[in-house]
Amino acid sequence: CDRVVLAGDHCQLPPTVVSREAAAGGFNVSMFERLQSLYGSSVAHRLTVQYRMHEAIMGFSSAEFYNGQLQADASVAAHRLAELPDVRDTPLARLPAEFIDTAGAGFDDEMEPDGESRRNPREADLAQRKVRELLDGGVRPGDIAVIAPYAAQVRLLRELLPVPELEIDSVDGFQGREKEAVVISLVRSNPKGEIGFLSDVRRTNVALTRARRKLLVIGDSATLARDPFYQRMLDYFECLGAYRTVWEEGV
Repeated sequence: CDRVVLAGDHCQLPPTVVSREAAAGGFNVSMFERLQSLYGSSVAHRLTVQYRMHEAIMGFSSAEFYNGQLQADASVAAHRLAELPDVRDTPLARLPAEFIDTAGAGFDDEMEPDGESRRNPREADLAQRKVRELLDGGVRPGDIAVIAPYAAQVRLLRELLPVPELEIDSVDGFQGREKEAVVISLVRSNPKGEIGFLSDVRRTNVALTRARRKLLVIGDSATLARDPFYQRMLDYFECLGAYRTVWEEGV
């Protein structure tokens, strides 16, 4: 053929490669990313208008991954959860983006019993409370997603929220998906400041951009802020006036 056109986003999930030998051979780098690194902007054209997210949800990822070039189409730029049919105009439904900080509250992450994945039981409990608050406010279960970076946390959340049509999954499971409201449990909270999977910020980019009208992130700033990316994320929520502490939740 005379021409090949690739469509994708190298700032989101990389190829899934379980073989260390294959990864060492470069197979964990997508063709799209490889071409970008070889030829740069001369072979790429960025689509800058997005039709999913409220502009407050979009803003951080736009600044971090897309040189601040993303624009929200007028049809979505200011849409809110409270505007959906039967959804009550509560503060939770009115604000498009929020971060709840669990620092200092003893929400420690732990290894799953008899497993190799990590979970955070108290953070999972807070996440399920916020989901039930959304449901009680009139948001349909099918319009809500709960996302966590660890399979153990996903399993725990599914036990806590056995609600038909409510989707709870890993970041990878929501690649390319969207929901009106998304609750994210970041899990990691420990004295050493270890963030594990969260160090792959492309996964966080995916998680933060699944929501259309409401993004609620729960995490421990004392752990997260040791990484410059997450410090900037926390600063962004503060600039929005969307930063809350777990103490304000009565926990």
